[in-house]
Amino acid sequence: MKTAAASLLLFVLVMAGCSGETQESAESFEISGEGIQIEGAWARPASEGRMSAAYFLITNFEDQNDNLISVQSDVAQLVEIHESYELDNGMMGMREVPELEIPSQSTIRLEQGGLHIMLIQVTRTLADGETFELTLNFANHGEQIVEIPIRL
Repeated sequence: MKTAAASLLLFVLVMAGCSGETQESAESFEISGEGIQIEGAWARPASEGRMSAAYFLITNFEDQNDNLISVQSDVAQLVEIHESYELDNGMMGMREVPELEIPSQSTIRLEQGGLHIMLIQVTRTLADGETFELTLNFANHGEQIVEIPIRL
């Protein structure tokens, strides 16, 4: 019984960290630049062995779509692209997204309550004010390393 209660508490805490008001995930507007650009990156603090999430904007300035196919970091045993969704009973759930399409000339918002990067079983404490590297692997644009600040 204690194990079930602990599992439920962990699920509620994780969902609280990933919940929030949702907004449109993709924004289409006239943009100028080149390649793939990452802006506004940040992640939640977490104790070693716990979970955290990273959020940012991905803008694709190119004339062709691209896909975020994987994410890695040495600060977690498992790093996945996730999305939050509403269950039939009104509760929120999370699931892995195998890859994330980044349409041409658009911005995808990774945010609380929507798409996000899940850091599962962090390998060290992620403290407010510190940073870590996150490697994003795109189908067309290859590897991009992003410095992620940790904040409340």
